Amino acid sequence: MNTPLFHALREMSADPISFRIRGACMTPALADGTEVSVRARRFYFPGDVLVFRTLAGDLAAHRMLGWRRAAVMTKGDGCEVHDPPVARHAILGAADVPVLVRDRVNALRQYARIVLRRLVS
Repeated sequence: MNTPLFHALREMSADPISFRIRGACMTPALADGTEVSVRARRFYFPGDVLVFRTLAGDLAAHRMLGWRRAAVMTKGDGCEVHDPPVARHAILGAADVPVLVRDRVNALRQYARIVLRRLVS
């Protein structure tokens, strides 16, 4: 479901857009109430915090784990399970926040577990 508001936000995202994080799914990296700037990029990498439109139409900010066909896998740092694949057109951009090497390595490790689980099942 592509709403006119989401399309307008995507068009504007060449310039940074400010968003306020709501909820605890990205704690401790991003606490509830933290304001972040989001900017569209050509490439996204494991460990980046992406802002995207969920299947329910809400905006979410979760960490990118890896790629899956024409989509990316994401998961909140404080969440138990990963999200459904996020289509490229549903991504608004990446939050301009520091990403530590350990966050990138951890994202890749989680993604490898997902891929291995799918291969053995």
